Amino acid sequence: MALPQFLVGAVFLIAAGGALAVIVYLAWKGSKPSSFFTEAVTECYELELSEADIDAFYELKEKLQGHYFPDYEKHFEEAQDDGKPIERWTSKVPTEERGNLQKSLMRRLVSCIGKLDQVQKDKPGNWKLWQSKLISEQYWQTLLDAEKMVSTEIDSCIAEADELEHGWKERVFHQGVQLYRMQKQQDFEKKAVKKEVENQKKAVEKEEKRKEVEKRLVVEDAIKQVKAAEKAMEKLLREEEAASKAKGKAKDAKAKTKDAKAKKK
Repeated sequence: MALPQFLVGAVFLIAAGGALAVIVYLAWKGSKPSSFFTEAVTECYELELSEADIDAFYELKEKLQGHYFPDYEKHFEEAQDDGKPIERWTSKVPTEERGNLQKSLMRRLVSCIGKLDQVQKDKPGNWKLWQSKLISEQYWQTLLDAEKMVSTEIDSCIAEADELEHGWKERVFHQGVQLYRMQKQQDFEKKAVKKEVENQKKAVEKEEKRKEVEKRLVVEDAIKQVKAAEKAMEKLLREEEAASKAKGKAKDAKAKTKDAKAKKK
């Protein structure tokens, strides 16, 4: 009996709908990051500036400015209004203290260069992951925001350098990069020295353990030799005792034989 056409059509639609649902589910599941990336990659790119170095610079700057040129803000505004040259407040600061402020700014800048180096190293690999949809749009955007934040902070350091010393802004970034590289090299050398010291320490400990093992083996061997000698001595004594008993029995047997012969005579 043939099935009605509407029933055949309904079965076909149900089967087609089910197949389409399976395809959609597989496509949705395939587009989701794997559990590995969900656990390994956070939602946001994490990068923090060195607030300690930033605060230290501004605290020292405010302290020196307040001590040697407390009316600088007023002088700055009046000079701008009158179109007169603005006197640098740092000109009133002693050379040594101005040098300390410049060093503080350089520490702040070097810290920023380290962060910039970090984000620029992370960016290419994360770009590939973002292109493959293995990291979220949010994560990629926070990485770009972090890069922008570091660049803005570096620009601020360069502007501060120009305020502290005329013309310094032209070379301060290059100086900061050189200092950053020197610090990285020093850190690398320190780690290498530390590793060498640890390796030497491990080698000494290994040698000491080897000597201890050798001493223990020597003592154990000596003990084995003593025990072997004792066993050999015990065996020798048993053999001598057995030989003595056998000799005594043979002597008794000979005496008995002699007595027996004498009685027969």
